[in-house]
Amino acid sequence: MKRLYTIIFALMVLLSTAVSVEAFDQKSMTRQSSEYASASWNEVRGNTTVETSLSVTKTDDETRISVSAYTYGPDYYSHMSGSTYTQDDVFKLSKNLNSASLSEIEMEVYCWSRDETGMYTSETKTVTVKADWVGTGEISESTTKYVSKYDDYTSTRIESYCSRDAEATGSINNIDLGTSSYAWLSSSEYTYSSMEK
Repeated sequence: MKRLYTIIFALMVLLSTAVSVEAFDQKSMTRQSSEYASASWNEVRGNTTVETSLSVTKTDDETRISVSAYTYGPDYYSHMSGSTYTQDDVFKLSKNLNSASLSEIEMEVYCWSRDETGMYTSETKTVTVKADWVGTGEISESTTKYVSKYDDYTSTRIESYCSRDAEATGSINNIDLGTSSYAWLSSSEYTYSSMEK
C-alpha cells in the first residue's frame, strides 16, 4: 500500500510540473521578411521624353511587380501602368544587396494617350518586363527592438532593415531601357514574439 501511495504522489508531482511548465511556456512567434528593388529611367528621343519606373516587392507569400511609363512631347502624351502578383520565384536578391534580378515576366498594363488633335485613346496590353540591379553604394543597416510588459505578459518586436543604392538595367518588350537614373535595393525582417507566464 505504501508503494502505491508513493507512485500516486510521484504522478501528482509530475502532472503538477507539466502543468506549471505548460503555463510558463505559452509562447508565440511570428517572423516575416521582405525584399524590395526599384529603378527609374529617363530617356530623351528628339523632342520626346520617356520616363519609366519599375518596382518589385517580394514577401514570404508572393511577389508584386509594378511598372509605369510616361511618354510626352510638344503635342503628345501617353501613360502606361500596371501591376501583377505572382508566387513564382521570379525575383532574387543577394544577401549583401550586391545584386538582384527580375526574370522576364508577362504582365497586363493599361495604356492611354492623347494626340496632337486632343483625342484620347485607351487600351489594355500585355508586356514583358525584365531587369537586373547591381549594388553600388554603402549598405545602410538599422535594427529596432520594442519590448512591452504588462502583468505576466511580455511582447517583443524586432525590426531589421538594410538598404543600398544601385544601378539597374532593364527592358520592356525587349526594348532596352539603358542604365537607370536612380535605383534602390533593400530588405527587411520583422519578428514578433510574446510570452505569458
